[in-house]
Amino acid sequence: MTPPDSTARTAVDVADRLHLPEPWEVYGERARRYEVHFTGPSIELVRGPLELEGFGLRVFRPRDGGFGIGFQASTDLSDAGIRTAEADAERLAPRTQFPAKRVELPGPRAGADAAVEVCDETLWARPMDSVQAFVESLLAPFEGQSGVLPTFGSVRATLLESSVRNSAGLSTSCRHTLVELEFAVRAVGGPEGRPPGEYWVNETTRRLDPDRAGPLSEEMKRHARAVREAEPTPTGNLPVILPASVLATILPPVIGLRCSGAGRLRQMAPEPGAALGSELVTLVDDGRVPWGISSGRTDDEGTIQRSRTILDHGRVSELLYDTRYAGVFDTQSTGNALRGRGGFYLDWRRFLAPPALASTTLVFQPGSGGSDEELAEAAGDGIWLQQFGSAVPDPLSGAFGGEVRIGYRIRHGKIAEPIRGGTVGGVVLAPPGQPSLIANVGAVGSSPELVEGVATPALLVRTLSVAGAA
Repeated sequence: MTPPDSTARTAVDVADRLHLPEPWEVYGERARRYEVHFTGPSIELVRGPLELEGFGLRVFRPRDGGFGIGFQASTDLSDAGIRTAEADAERLAPRTQFPAKRVELPGPRAGADAAVEVCDETLWARPMDSVQAFVESLLAPFEGQSGVLPTFGSVRATLLESSVRNSAGLSTSCRHTLVELEFAVRAVGGPEGRPPGEYWVNETTRRLDPDRAGPLSEEMKRHARAVREAEPTPTGNLPVILPASVLATILPPVIGLRCSGAGRLRQMAPEPGAALGSELVTLVDDGRVPWGISSGRTDDEGTIQRSRTILDHGRVSELLYDTRYAGVFDTQSTGNALRGRGGFYLDWRRFLAPPALASTTLVFQPGSGGSDEELAEAAGDGIWLQQFGSAVPDPLSGAFGGEVRIGYRIRHGKIAEPIRGGTVGGVVLAPPGQPSLIANVGAVGSSPELVEGVATPALLVRTLSVAGAA
């Protein structure tokens, strides 16, 4: 993220025209968006820049020993639009009581915060050229091929100038970039008469890495062929290897609730020092991971970002808080107030969502499990789960489960034939002494990968429930 010399002043401009009692907070967003959509190998639509500017206003009002919290968002930056947002936020505040003892918004900070890499400067300088070049590199490996083809996809890049201003005197702004990639590949043909196999990805990243496009296409071709050739998934309580791409769909909703002030308020957070996971697990929530989608100099309330150890060799070390939940338990925010992390506002519409308590980037410290091949050797007989279909983790119970869209059988310590169908499920977190994904980690790989809300090596879970057709 660029140091605070950004031109974004949306929140400041709005705050200067407010007529509200304290405390209040304004979040501003100015965005430009560039899109390239394609069907098969042909580019179908190119558009941009699409421009949007808006703000969110949050007010806190004492009510029945707690606070009523009112939030309103708008794209109308006129005086009349701001007056309307003020009135709507004040009208909502009495209807949304929150049991905080106090509200302590972050104030001005002395000195400059260290920058965090979340702005792709090449993309910022040449947005449309960068997006089109990436798409061309993504499609190039399919030229002249007939057995495996792209079916559809899009690359959508957003350049954002974000700003926060509050009644405690905080004023901060930054630039950052977000890239949404959707891409599907289908394998067809051949004499065996099998139905087509399709593999697709949907992911959000901070940058367009031109060196990644070609390897990603080759990887997707391989998995699409594997879907077509896959055998039924076995059944049983089996060792399962989970790569970062799968863990990113399972962990953040559960950890972000259960190991936080929100979980503590619901009396479901673990006690500090409790043995919750395998001794091999050291899990950190780090808001300063380079290129993390929730990384930055500050969180979305303006609290300085840092690293927070949730589990230290399996034992609970620290819980996560934002301003609201810190006020409930008379503690300090840990920098975990994020806009849109649990919803659909990760792009240019983030100002529509008020800050909410969430994990940033969950980082598993690398272990001694070694390479993927060495993890498979440790598994012996099990499966490698490459892609889940609709994992839908339940943050309250910690349970998860989903369809095996594509995986690989592990036989005699070797990654073998592809498998698909059936389900894999379990519980992410459970009370001490009860089985869970975190408690059953048998090995942690050595090479971490950043995928959306996690930065982790592959994990070998000693047993998970696998229900297949074989």
